[in-house]
Formats: sequence, structure tokens, C-alpha cells
Amino acid sequence: MKKNVIYLFAFVSLLFIAACSDDDTTKTATNAAAFANPAINLTANATPVNVVFLEPTTAAGTVTLNLTTTGVVYGTDFNTAPAAVSNTITLPFAANVSSVSFVFNRLTTPFEGQVKNVVFTIASISTNGITIPAATKAVQVNFGETPLVTNSVAPAIGGPNVPNQVYVDLSSGASTPVKRTSWDLGFYSGSEFRVVLNGSIKMAVKKLDITDMTQVVTVDNTVAVGEGGGSGVVNGNKDYVDGPSGDITLTAMSEVSSTDSENKVYLVNLGFGLSTVVPNAGSVNAYGDARGWKKIRILKSGSDYKLQYADVAATTFSEVTITKNSAYNFTFFSFDTKAVVAAEPEKAKWDLNFTSFTNHTNMGTGLVSYPFQDFIVTNAKGGTRAYQVLNSAGVAYAAFTLANVTTANFEAPAAADQTVIGSNWRNGGGPTTLPSIKDDRFYVIKDAAGNIYKVRFVAMINAASERGNPSFEYSLLK
Repeated sequence: MKKNVIYLFAFVSLLFIAACSDDDTTKTATNAAAFANPAINLTANATPVNVVFLEPTTAAGTVTLNLTTTGVVYGTDFNTAPAAVSNTITLPFAANVSSVSFVFNRLTTPFEGQVKNVVFTIASISTNGITIPAATKAVQVNFGETPLVTNSVAPAIGGPNVPNQVYVDLSSGASTPVKRTSWDLGFYSGSEFRVVLNGSIKMAVKKLDITDMTQVVTVDNTVAVGEGGGSGVVNGNKDYVDGPSGDITLTAMSEVSSTDSENKVYLVNLGFGLSTVVPNAGSVNAYGDARGWKKIRILKSGSDYKLQYADVAATTFSEVTITKNSAYNFTFFSFDTKAVVAAEPEKAKWDLNFTSFTNHTNMGTGLVSYPFQDFIVTNAKGGTRAYQVLNSAGVAYAAFTLANVTTANFEAPAAADQTVIGSNWRNGGGPTTLPSIKDDRFYVIKDAAGNIYKVRFVAMINAASERGNPSFEYSLLK
């Protein structure tokens, strides 16, 4: 199991004490440290916790943390490394380091509704025998799903080749990266029998007028996502991709019928692998080599799916049963592993997905399929709802409170569209301009548990002007 490493960090103001004259410009500085967020929810049994210094340390020393508990006992429900003595942890650090850390070990898991947490407070920082006052900052570590009050997130998309989709859960702060090419088909867990394509790698599909999987199928190169004037298909047929809104009735493949003879064979364009060629600053190179083609047919098997698949020229085929799992929006299948794979988190455990995306756009002659980068999908199927707020509406992000929330916007049809945020949060850049965020807007998001957050985007590129490096911040409204 991959460790979920949560970095808790922030910079506090550096205090300068300066005495300057014509012949004396010496300055003395005081270092400090603090936690970034007032609370975190544990998502792993062992969680490294970092305390970050404002500046690299000039000498070796220690950070002293005090802890207080609610509903838990040290040594029974949790412990730390280094160990606490009389509810105090001493963290030694060396000279010229930017952080120091301890490990929080969760030994028990709470039942639903139990309140169990530990609050750590930075008491002091000492170096060379001199105690330097630290900003009085604390972090509350929650054993259960206590919604975070504020948080800052930098999803690990992986830079301008955007190798990952990243799922973010606002209440816990958990961020889950998933390799874009790790899955191909998603089998819907709801009452309908519907199957979706991996739009992050530009998959496309076309229904054929046959039901025989042993029949050789001819590749049709028009079954592809459009490129908008670039190489390949200029205007991709929108009917070959899933409806961008996420409406499950608008999948490119028809609903699976209970009558086998009505379930046709499909030609599937597997899209593209990941590129390793780094693009110019401000650009994205998301797609590598073509992944080829498959033919598939999907049937019902009681309350499960039956997937038949083969290469287009094959006269035999493989078959696998795929079971619905109500804890997830979809069950995912990979042609690479020839098996069900883990991709999306459970539907109650994510709100936003940062991803490459196949959208519809108008090139002047009607809607066509088109690939978008820096795209954000909301978990509409899992109950997440969102709407956009423009600063021009009268209330800026900092002043926006729960009283400013328009509840009816969560019930409007637009709120159930998974592309409410989409690409609306950013500018794509141009020949002489770098891509950037749109700082004239923010978003209000309600998760399936009813928690309401305000969310604004801080960046979409890093200091080297590389895309695939977004960040955002949010606060719980209460």
C-alpha cells in the first residue's frame, strides 16, 4: 500500500531587527516555523509530519512540540517517533536544514461518530542554547473524517507530460494520483448498465453492425478524437466519445441490453500512451505513441457485466465478468493487465479530479471532440455539486461566507454537470503569453456529506513555467 505522506508546512513572517547607519548595515534575523493547516485527517497508519523553517537553520538545535489529546491515549491509540515524554516531543535538527519531522503512528481506528484527535503545538525553537520564540501555531490530527477547515493542495499531476490524473477529497485533504494509462474502460455501478471510455488518453469508439466477435474488423481512422487543426483527425466525431457533462445516458456506447442479440460489437481506438518528450515552457505534451485498436462486445451476466475483447484481426476472443461495486462510481478494466484495476477512489472519498480530458468544442461548423489539458472534473455522480462565483458579483473570495452561498445553485441542473469548473479556471496562454489562472473567479463546492467549501486556484505552472503544476486553496464555510 502506498504511503500517504502529508506535508504540513507554512511560512511565518520573518522578523527583521535592523540598526542601520552610514557605516553600519548589519541585520539580525529571527527564524520561525509553523504548521500550514489547522487540521488534517489521517489517511494512513504512519504519517510523516514536517515542521518547516522560514529559512534554513544556521546551527543545530531542537523544536519542542506540546501535545494534547481528545478521546485517545498515547501508547494505546497512537504514538510518535521520536517518542513523547510527558506530552512533549523534542525534534533535533542539524544546521542548514529547511525542515524537521516526526512520524505520527495511528494504532487504532475510530468508529463512525467518535471524536478522537491530537493537537500538536509548536512551543519553542532552540539553537546554540538560545530559545527563539516561535509563532504559536497548532495542528489538529483527526482520527476520523472531521472536515478540514482550510487547506492548500498541489495535485501531483507530474509536470508538462501530465502522467497522472489526481483525485482530491476536500474533507480529508487526501490526494490520490492515478497513472492515466492504467485503465481503459469504466463499468458503471449504478442501476444502468453503461460503460465509459478513458477520455484522458483520447480513446474513441464506434458501434459496428455485427454481433460476432470472431469476425475480423477493419480499422477506421476517423474513430478518433479531434486535434483542432493539428495532425491527425481535424474534426473528431463527437458521437465517438462520451458526453463531457458526465450524464451517464450520454455514453458513446449504448446501454447494455438484456437481449444479447441487441448488443453489438464496437471498434475501440485505445488512444495514446504517455509522452516523455518535455515541451517548451508553458506547453503540454500529454500524448505519446498510439496504443492501437481493440474490438469489444459487452453483455449482461445477471447483475454483472460480461466483457468480450480481442485484437481487431483476431478470430477468437477473451471474456471476463465484471462485478458492480456500489462503493465506487465505476469498476475499471485494463487491456494491458487484462484485469480489473484500481483507479478512482471510492465515490464518497473524492470531490475533484485534475485530468486530461476529452471535451466537445465548436470549431465553427458544430461540436467536435477535442482534447483539453488542465481540466477539473467534479464528482457529480458521487454527489458533489459546484457553482462558479465571479468577483464582479460583489463579494470577493476573502469576504465570502456561508451567508453568501446561494443554496439553489447546488440544485440547478448545471451543478450536476461534472465540467462546472472544467477549464474555466485558467487561461491557456498563447504565442507570447504563458498560461495563467483566472483570478476574477472562485468556486463554491458542496460535497456529498453536505460540507460547503469555497475554492480558488492559485497557480497552474511552477517557477520554471512548466504546466502540470496546479495549486489551489479552500476553506470550509460554517
